[in-house]
Amino acid sequence: MRSLRIVLVPCAGFLACILPGAQAQTAKQADTFVRQLYGQYEHPVSRFGPSIMGKHAASVFSPGLLALIRKEEKATPSGDVGKLDFDPVCSCQDSGGLKLADVHVTLRDAGKALATVMLSFPEPAKIEVQLSLLWTPRGWRVDDIGTKDVSSLRKFLVSPEG
Repeated sequence: MRSLRIVLVPCAGFLACILPGAQAQTAKQADTFVRQLYGQYEHPVSRFGPSIMGKHAASVFSPGLLALIRKEEKATPSGDVGKLDFDPVCSCQDSGGLKLADVHVTLRDAGKALATVMLSFPEPAKIEVQLSLLWTPRGWRVDDIGTKDVSSLRKFLVSPEG
């Protein structure tokens, strides 16, 4: 007869026990990520605003969304603007005067959250942006963006019309 030996190992958190290398993802962490993201718009280090589409893109977007953005950029002929002729994070062409008015984060399935963000501009007065967030090994990242004009950035990037 075989014997079964059970070994109990102390664990810092439930998710860390069942998902090796995982850290607990909290709404507070997601909220902090979103506030830091929009803080780059409110207090830009450059007069041209934040460089979220440039060298810092991997710290903002999930690998999947970033791949779609880069694919669209490569498909755009040199000198042309392309489909992504606006900043999807602020749903704007010019982020001057942007203020973060409100953030509400709801945790979804494991490793996912939805942040409803209200942005205040001089004109128009307010814009609502929905950020679908994904937990990655490097923390929270934006996995999709929805606004009244573009319901899903992912769908927009892969659609033939744009």
